[in-house]
Amino acid sequence: MMKAVRVTSVLLLGFAGAAQALQPVILADTNRDGHIDLIGDSDSVDKETWTEQRGALFLANIGDSGQRCSRQLNLNITRPTPGEPPEQERQRPADDLLDKCHDASDNVQRNPKYLAPVATLPLADVGDSASGTVTIVGEAASKQVRVFQRDGSDWRFISANHTFSAGELRSGLSLGIDARDVRRPDAWDGRVTLQFSVRDGASVGQDSVVLRVAPILTHHHLQKVTEVIANIPGKHDPFQNFITQLGDNTRKAGVEKPLRLLDGISDWAQDRIETGYMSMPGPSGPVTLRVVIRVATREPDGQVAFTQLRSDTVGAVQIWPIHESDDSNADDTSKEAGGNLETIPPYEYQGRVYPAGRTFMGSRYGSKPKMSALLAAQESQPMVELETSWLGVGHVDEFMQFLPVQSERGWVMAIQDPSLALELFQKLKADGHGNVKAVSRPHMPYDKNGAYGIPPLTNKTVSDVLNLPVLERIVDYAARHIQKNVDIVKRETGVTDQEIIRVPGFFYNETFEGKRTYQRIKVLPDPEDEEESLKSYETACAMESLYPSSVNGLLFSATHYLAPNPWGPVVDGKDILQEAVLAAYAATNLTVSFMDDWYSHHVGVGDIHCGSNVFREPTPRWW
Repeated sequence: MMKAVRVTSVLLLGFAGAAQALQPVILADTNRDGHIDLIGDSDSVDKETWTEQRGALFLANIGDSGQRCSRQLNLNITRPTPGEPPEQERQRPADDLLDKCHDASDNVQRNPKYLAPVATLPLADVGDSASGTVTIVGEAASKQVRVFQRDGSDWRFISANHTFSAGELRSGLSLGIDARDVRRPDAWDGRVTLQFSVRDGASVGQDSVVLRVAPILTHHHLQKVTEVIANIPGKHDPFQNFITQLGDNTRKAGVEKPLRLLDGISDWAQDRIETGYMSMPGPSGPVTLRVVIRVATREPDGQVAFTQLRSDTVGAVQIWPIHESDDSNADDTSKEAGGNLETIPPYEYQGRVYPAGRTFMGSRYGSKPKMSALLAAQESQPMVELETSWLGVGHVDEFMQFLPVQSERGWVMAIQDPSLALELFQKLKADGHGNVKAVSRPHMPYDKNGAYGIPPLTNKTVSDVLNLPVLERIVDYAARHIQKNVDIVKRETGVTDQEIIRVPGFFYNETFEGKRTYQRIKVLPDPEDEEESLKSYETACAMESLYPSSVNGLLFSATHYLAPNPWGPVVDGKDILQEAVLAAYAATNLTVSFMDDWYSHHVGVGDIHCGSNVFREPTPRWW
């Protein structure tokens, strides 16, 4: 912390006149270079205002050092004995208690590496009776901000009525600031004014500096994976195999940390939490605290953000309480899932720069996800709103992703294209391969005890797929809705058609095995009724990926991508869907690997991306 304050004996002389006139000066890292300038004016100019380009930053110190809080929460968890009551019947801590305990929930400084420096200039000539205060201006900020004073190797909490002595004022104050919470919609926007007041006899002087808590940022695909997360497998054999394959591929991709398995999260690890981070300038580079966001649903497995993932370097937040809605589509909570929250990598377009990229989420039936309000409050990654009412699950990761490339922009967009899939199958039939099995997946030794059952593999042929009821209309329906979303991204980013990778993949409104017990099968509306049908959960046609979706994979880095094995028709010893995927991704520098997720996730209407989560490298700086 002391390294962030530069001072020499020169300043004692240089500011002697200021001290005689009782002109208190309080400074923070206003120019964001990681230091407080006590000699020049680089941190004093415009220090009482805050803009996106200039103004001091600080962090919400919401980690859990030593897992003090997590351990207490875990005392309230009763885990079922294998073979006894099901997972959902386990006893869990109350949701409203999860975020009440963290490193900054009281007045003890447990994690000083996340303090932002604040300093006052020495007032060398004040009298022995002089006194000073540092106060937090405003009720909202005073509830959320903590100020500490350096006391040897410790940090002492500074209360609202604390008074500094003349001796302390003469030496100058070495302070640190952190927050108890993040920027919140309709609450605290993260801004704080620190007011430094000094009284010396009849003379009174004041000065102030403005800081703002750094935003939570979500990760994008130009940041490489540092750790992969999934659920501890139970007796579900296909899922055990999924975890084994995922761990093997994680090692092969060069990820330093081994696959991390959590106890108590569902098979859909992507959908319960979203990983992100907060960062501010530091003397040796950015100071970063990882932040795990529990998505805005009551699904209990999202509690792992607080019970298992927090540490001295990882904090967690949630949107709570989740208020009941009078929205007629309130029963559709799928839009809140983490698979419906992704990030466009950094770019510049039409004079605006997005150094941390932009989030994008799918709205459904005219309703935005609740998460969008928290994201908007961060004011750093303005959300691009897509439309996913046409999908059964309704997540953006079902049809769109962004991939790193060596180009001026640095990335391309990849989408699942049902029109290309139809053309591919039509060509197969025209070339005399209509009788080839549509699905080439063999039975595996681990095909038993599936969480979603083990429905038989289809015996349909390429011709049978082409003869599926109203297939061409459904392909057109899905393709048009995908293109509408592509056009939104093009309009918001300037990405061109040459920067879009199109990967063949069918969508359909039922699966090869027929209707699942929980799947909504709706009749495809007539074209003139489409818009009206998409206004309601009850009437929207629910599309699913017919084959494992190649864009629903795991990007490890700029060189390694893990895709679900599509198990397409095999002609001349080659899976034509795999070959099409490899051809599409050839435009990148990615080595594409395939793994089986047919019974672990695909039959549950998801794929590899849905069944995993990651921490990524939080670089580069965003300010």
